Amino acid sequence: MSTITLKELSLVSGYSVSTVSKALNNKSDISKNTREVIKTIANKYNYIPNNSAVALRKKKTKVISVIVPQVNTSFYSCFLFNIEKIAYSRGYRVILFQSLQDASREKEFINSSNDGSVDGVIIISCSNELNIASEGKNILPVEYVKINDIISEAQLKKESIMHFSNLLRRITKFKS
Repeated sequence: MSTITLKELSLVSGYSVSTVSKALNNKSDISKNTREVIKTIANKYNYIPNNSAVALRKKKTKVISVIVPQVNTSFYSCFLFNIEKIAYSRGYRVILFQSLQDASREKEFINSSNDGSVDGVIIISCSNELNIASEGKNILPVEYVKINDIISEAQLKKESIMHFSNLLRRITKFKS
């Protein structure tokens, strides 16, 4: 069964698109009874909000790109594990890119992340930070991570938290 759109939900319920949207978002100018009726119909038809439409409206996707050299090493997978855990706890989703230690792929992934589909990028790179950052094409925050692979797992977890927090601060500044 395919999901129903907001417009289709409006037609089925008999309410305007605006009223349906406000009811689903618990706006106080819609009566409790109307909200319940609309939410019941939405549940019946398996309504799922379109994340892209919500992101456009809010100008925030709650998605970050993470670019790692490779995922099949315990070092990078441990970093990725910690980033994913932190991101999820803060309501973010993660899109993963694997650069295979190729600076041109890193640039390609950063450029493709500039399409509005993500709020920011965390990149673990073996290349020179200035090479990527100096391009000046980034329209979103990029947190560059340069860590050597001989640090402990506990230190790696601290680094993950620090870099994710830095990115969130940069996103907040960027979006305001």
